[in-house]
Amino acid sequence: MEIVIPPRAQHGPSTFRYTWDENGEVQQVTRVLDEGAIQPQRRPQRGRQTVQWPFQSVVSETEVSSDTAASAPIRPVTWQPKRLRDVDETSIEQDLIPDYVRNYIRGETPESVARRKRNGGKLGERGVDIAHQHRPHQSRAAEFEGFRDLNGTTSRLESSNGWSGDEEQRHILSGSGEKGKRGWRRLAVGWRAGVAINALLAFIILVVGVICLTVAVSRGSVAAGQSVIFTGSCTKASAINWGLQATINVLVVVLLAGANYVFQVLSSPTRTEVAVAHFRRQWLDIGIPSFRNLAHIQSTRTALAVGILFTAAFTQIIYNAVVFTSQTALDYKLVVASEAFLSGAAFSNDTSSNSGMLSRIDILSLQQQAIRGELANLTTTQFLQEFSGAFSSSFNAALLITNSNSPTNSLVQTSSASSSLSRYGASDGVANLALDRSAIRYCLAQRAGQQACEVSVNGPLLGAVALLNLISVVIIAAVLFKSSFEPLATLGDAIASFLREPDMSTRGCCLLSKTDVWQGRWGLDAAKYWLPRNHYWFRSPSLPRWMLAIFVWACLAGPTAAALAIALLADPTTRLSPFGVASPYTVVALPASTPDAAAALIAALPQILLFVLYLVTNALLSTYYLSHESSLFAVGSPRPLRVSADPEGTQLTSLYLTLPRPISWALLVVFAGLGFLLSQTFFVVGIRLSDLSISATTPQRTEITAVALGLSGLASLLLLGLLVVLGIAVVALGFRRAPPAALVNGRPVGNPMALPSGSCSAVISARCHARAGERGLWRRNVVWGTVSEGVGMDVSHCTFTAGMASQVDVSRNYA
Repeated sequence: MEIVIPPRAQHGPSTFRYTWDENGEVQQVTRVLDEGAIQPQRRPQRGRQTVQWPFQSVVSETEVSSDTAASAPIRPVTWQPKRLRDVDETSIEQDLIPDYVRNYIRGETPESVARRKRNGGKLGERGVDIAHQHRPHQSRAAEFEGFRDLNGTTSRLESSNGWSGDEEQRHILSGSGEKGKRGWRRLAVGWRAGVAINALLAFIILVVGVICLTVAVSRGSVAAGQSVIFTGSCTKASAINWGLQATINVLVVVLLAGANYVFQVLSSPTRTEVAVAHFRRQWLDIGIPSFRNLAHIQSTRTALAVGILFTAAFTQIIYNAVVFTSQTALDYKLVVASEAFLSGAAFSNDTSSNSGMLSRIDILSLQQQAIRGELANLTTTQFLQEFSGAFSSSFNAALLITNSNSPTNSLVQTSSASSSLSRYGASDGVANLALDRSAIRYCLAQRAGQQACEVSVNGPLLGAVALLNLISVVIIAAVLFKSSFEPLATLGDAIASFLREPDMSTRGCCLLSKTDVWQGRWGLDAAKYWLPRNHYWFRSPSLPRWMLAIFVWACLAGPTAAALAIALLADPTTRLSPFGVASPYTVVALPASTPDAAAALIAALPQILLFVLYLVTNALLSTYYLSHESSLFAVGSPRPLRVSADPEGTQLTSLYLTLPRPISWALLVVFAGLGFLLSQTFFVVGIRLSDLSISATTPQRTEITAVALGLSGLASLLLLGLLVVLGIAVVALGFRRAPPAALVNGRPVGNPMALPSGSCSAVISARCHARAGERGLWRRNVVWGTVSEGVGMDVSHCTFTAGMASQVDVSRNYA
């Protein structure tokens, strides 16, 4: 390889040609006579392109002139190079080759040179990769002065830390080798670390689901739909059901939060997408989950964002339908008789007095037990409480004694709870008895033994959940390894990007507001006065966002309040039924042909409202804290920009996007509790109706008769209370005030960096036009305020600065 090295000051005006092999060893040195060396230097023409070595300093014309004037008169060249065989390579490198050439040959970078100097000049500590010297040579980008960019404007790459070009150009020109070096390290910081954590959690949940599915398959009943995991006491079955439902809702809310995090990353625009939108006079959301951005971002990311949300929604519904409970209920019998019936009087069980179709043996057995005093004595009120529902859980039969008297037949009427099995909650049991309840003197009831309950897992639904978890892991992994994706996921990302490369579409309107953007006034270079106004946090979300949040909250709180009212009115005892236990007064039977899985999915459908409520609440709170983070730049001392990715490691890289971690964790706890309460408020239950004959000699016959939707009054009360607490907390947080950044009549009022009506890329862009000469602001602590005061009627300017900035003056106009 040959190259011509220009002369250095200590070597005179001579020029030398060096030839070296691919290993960096000099093979030949040839002196090239420069006939014009002794001629006066000509001033370079304006606009001429000059090529600089990558490590050569750029010297201005003034510096060249002053150095030439101060130097001694030009003397004839007296130095002659040695013959090649007498040349010592070390002396050539030390005496002839400029420093930047030697650094270039060694494969060093400006950072490695600076690091070596800080380490005392030890070459062994610079960490330079010299393996490329044995590979084919690659071209390096050179600095061109006066080139024209794609927009037709003249640009110049500035020199920074010895490297020609700004940091963004350096990142682009660094090639894939630098990305390969930090390929795995970047997964430990910023938004990629957050996505990696969610991918790990989703994978762990997938493993748990696969293990549970394997256990269910091992029982051999998955094909039939149900896999019974517990049979026994109803109290213990309820406790197992609560534990499983609580665990499921914790896993579901983790997946939900992860999906929301990934969705926010995917829906965050890149700088190119923001530029395209601003060119069309459209704006995008920055720093919050946004469905609006989906129409302006890459179609692949849109598909992934929609896919991760749909996967999370279906996972929440199906997961809450996996656990299925069955409880045994008693198909009780009612016998209405006269006082003589207790004395052994004769009775007839023909159709006219036996609408319940009880056998003569059962009626006779009940009569004998009453005579022997083996039946429990109940008051009329107690009787109505126990036998007014669709089934009974404590008594198998009841004998009602009335004031009526018949000399030929002591039996008045009979009834059974199973007389209309397809109409749970309808007029069964006592309601079927056509009698004057005021004529009932007292009641004798036959107690039943403790009934058994079952807890089952639906195998096919558990398999569907495992498949959805696998899809989630794949989507998150695809986002994680999308190396070319650099979103503006945080407010700091957007500010850093706009400071590094100002947005010309918002130049000259540093006090642009969301209202100006809506009215199309954001392209006008017009001065504007700032009207101070206290900014409360509830003004940060836009009105449509508030309306959506209130609507979704009402759609969930309204039916919950109605369910609570139904539970209170239907139960004659006005007691609230416990969690997950079907009350005989608040069950609705489904058609007999309804599969258990379909019934469980119907009961879990309200979970979709909880899913949407989490999304809108998270977005609402994110808007709160986005405006708060922005307002802090206008008060106090300079603060660093919080970015979601920083390959240089020089900025404050944040794992969370906008919503602080304590708020996110509190939100997860609240919605995990809401999910559990909702699963216990509306649930599906199998009613196993036990037909226990009154006669002890008759065998017991048990069968599942219906699948019903149950309602828990206690769970609905707690669910409604937690929803009210959530709504009050969100609204109360909205009454916090942004820190004031201006004084009006001696009172602190308003903050020009607050973001009313939500996040807007154009508003953020307008506040990021730095003063000429301030470079690298995106890597330093900055503050926002007035940086140039207009004199008289001149216009002032506000922006970010690393120096001093004054507060906005309400009496001046800004542009």
